[in-house]
Amino acid sequence: MTDLQPEPAETAAPRPLPSGHVIVCGLGRFGLRVVELLRAESVPVVVITDAVTRADRKRQARHVGAQVIEGDFRFDDIRALAHTTEARAMILATSSDGPNLECALDARREYPHLRVVMRLDTDKLSERLQSDFGIDAVLSPPALAAPEFARAALQAAPFPKTSPSTAKRHPQIASAQRAMRRLSPLDGRRQSRLLLLSLMLIFVAAVLLFHGSLRLSWVDAVYFTATIVTTVGFGDFNLQRETAGVKLFGVLLMFSGVTLIAVLSSMLTNFLLSGAAIQLRAERMASRLRGQVILCGLGSVGFEVARDLAARRIPVVVIDATPDDLHARLLSTRIPILVGDATNADVLLRAGLGRARAVVVVTSDDAINLEIGLTAQSLVEETRPDRPLRLVLRCFDPDLANRIHAISEAYTLLSSAELAAPIFVRKALENS
Repeated sequence: MTDLQPEPAETAAPRPLPSGHVIVCGLGRFGLRVVELLRAESVPVVVITDAVTRADRKRQARHVGAQVIEGDFRFDDIRALAHTTEARAMILATSSDGPNLECALDARREYPHLRVVMRLDTDKLSERLQSDFGIDAVLSPPALAAPEFARAALQAAPFPKTSPSTAKRHPQIASAQRAMRRLSPLDGRRQSRLLLLSLMLIFVAAVLLFHGSLRLSWVDAVYFTATIVTTVGFGDFNLQRETAGVKLFGVLLMFSGVTLIAVLSSMLTNFLLSGAAIQLRAERMASRLRGQVILCGLGSVGFEVARDLAARRIPVVVIDATPDDLHARLLSTRIPILVGDATNADVLLRAGLGRARAVVVVTSDDAINLEIGLTAQSLVEETRPDRPLRLVLRCFDPDLANRIHAISEAYTLLSSAELAAPIFVRKALENS
């Protein structure tokens, strides 16, 4: 627990530095990786980070030779402590777009000589910020990493060693396969069919009864039954002189009609408002795809990977339990987006795992990414052992990635920070 506690504030000016140092603002996973790469190039580094930064990251930055200043990099007095006038470049590496932009604009105005490289999680405004405000480079780690995830997904899958105990380790797979055989894409569709069948049976029985007992023509019998079921009752036909049994059936028909119409209205409203209609469309789109990439996670990285694959004309199916509304709106017209938990085998099967070429998992949690990968690999061993699947997982912890790579060739683990950080460093050092 002590690793996560903030250390005493350190706001004194850094020790004398060789001219041409680089200032790194922010010491998250990405910022720390940038610092490590700069120090590997023997570039002097000063880090500005806030007091709540994890102590282990500050220690690692100092261990590789960087100097650390605690404070808010948006304040000019804090930036002055980092000897900004003598720096060659400033890298704004936090995950907060607002503070990054605020500091970039101030630095551009106060230090015209300084090369400013800014992190922005979306690349839509990158060119405009560079051209209008003179920021040297505005880069998006998700956009930079997306092509590597896409390339990894399109490589040939290795033939992993299979284990006969897979089914025992993952009993959910067998039950999911049975469920997929007996369920339609949306479970509610079975209920709708049963309800519609009940309505039709009652309707047909009423038509037969009224045709026989009231001696109505077939058309009149259908018409009379419809007026009772829908509670319209124009009065041109009635059961006033019929037997008690026919009248009781008429009462039953009235209540049945009211009940069925109410239930159908409720189901239709729920179908439209709950997003079930959109999900049905998405599952139908997914069912027609072959050789698709199943993408789990629709955050900033997932969105960029989906766009990259779509630009390559590779079919994609997205799975996310709570997809970002903006990302979903931008993609849903071209790419089926299934709302569900990708750690569940039936969700992967509904996305077309049996026909997929790869699964790319890019959520923000290493444990969830690994669980999805294990579930997908187990499904592959059970359902298509002769056709291996390419599994690409996002991984934040480099130690975890090394351990997995050491014992299995079935998984490719990539980090957006590892992929994007070298580009930030190169942009900061070029022409400076």
